[in-house]
Parts: sequence; C-alpha cells; structure tokens
Amino acid sequence: MTETVSPDVILLRAADDPDPYVRVFQDAGAQAVCRPVLAFAFPNDDQLRAHLRQRERYDGIVATSPRVGRALRRVFDAHGTIHAAWKTAPAYVVGPKTAERLRALGFDVRGEETGSARALVDWMAVHPPETPLLFLSGNRRRDVLPDGLRAEDIAFEEQVVYETHTRNDLSLSGATTGTWLVFFSPSGLEAVRAADVNLDTYRCAAIGPTTAGALRTEGLTVDAVASTPSPKGLLNAIRAAEE
Repeated sequence: MTETVSPDVILLRAADDPDPYVRVFQDAGAQAVCRPVLAFAFPNDDQLRAHLRQRERYDGIVATSPRVGRALRRVFDAHGTIHAAWKTAPAYVVGPKTAERLRALGFDVRGEETGSARALVDWMAVHPPETPLLFLSGNRRRDVLPDGLRAEDIAFEEQVVYETHTRNDLSLSGATTGTWLVFFSPSGLEAVRAADVNLDTYRCAAIGPTTAGALRTEGLTVDAVASTPSPKGLLNAIRAAEE
C-alpha cells in the first residue's frame, strides 16, 4: 500500500471501477478510499418477471437509477425469452449511468440528456409514448417523476424493483485526525451515526449545497462544499479549505 499523504479522504459512496473520485485525488498526491453507505436488495424479482412477460401492454420503461438495470439483468439472465422481447424497447431514463446500464441490455435509451426527473417529464410530454409505460423504481423514490407523468396524462404502471437500506456496518478504521469525510447524500450521515463514528475526528465535506444543508441541519460543521458535483469540483473545494 502506498504511503498515506495529506489530506486523506474517505468517500462515503460505492466505488466505480475505476473510480473517478479516487483517481482525481491520487493524481493530486492524496490517498482516497470509498466506503459504501447504502446496501441494495432485490426482493421483487417474481413481480418484475410477471410484468415483463406482458411486453404487449407497455410502450417501454421509465428508470431513474442504475439499480433498475441490475434488477432487469437478474430477470433477463434467468429468462432469455423475456429479454429478447424487450430488446430495442424504449427506455426513458435520467442520468448517464442508468442510460449505460439499460443500453447494455439492448434498450433504445431516450431522454438521457435531460439530466433530471422534471426535465425528463417535460421531454416526454413533447414525445409522448403510445401505450402505458412500466415505471421501475426503488422503495425510496421521490414523487417528482410519477407526479409529473400524471400531470401530463402519460399513463404508467409502477413496480418497485429494489430496496435501499442504510448500512449499519460502516468501518472507518485507519483514519487519523483531520481526515476528510465526504458526504454524497444525507444517507451518509445515517450510516456514520449507525456505526457510532466519532465525527470530531474528521473534517467534513459535501458534494453539493443540498447535502451540505442537510448536514448542517443535523448539527455538523461542513468545511468544504463542492461547487460542482464532480471529482474536480470536490478536489478544488477541499484544496481551498486546506489553504
């Protein structure tokens, strides 16, 4: 393992391979590690499979999370005929990761450039589907997309395909006083508190103002806030705070 250099950074997120946040800090001469704060379960495969068997009922799917891609793959890998029926079907998505996962499954991905649920609804209102959509969601999904679809009279049926839970086994061993703890959502604080972490040991950073506001509401001191929710934006915020 390479020698630890300042500032050490603990990123409260699941790591990508390769991880762009880890890489940008390494390139700057700092050691960064990822510690996932959320766990995901897929308890509704049977219900999802039942919906997917009725391909003729749906124009396509709507998805706002890459976990939808994981849920679909679980069913498709076990039932090749179901997968074949959905190849080239429209998939209305939010976010590049979701788009990537669904494109890899053969979907005709649409709306990925919109960037948010509200913008996706606006785009779909101009390009309305002909038949109802299958909206695949998580148990913690927000109301923006389904409420927007209803307001635009875009028919859909919802199926929860994954559940999100805060981890209670978060380990931050090896950190020293002054280590940066980076929060990507308020869920990070839930996991930290569930693990009984002494936050006085760390300097806290947030990926954006919304997360920073949630942390401050809970009594935390936020020393750095990324100006853009990106690896470079986070690095620049922490550098500025260090100076």
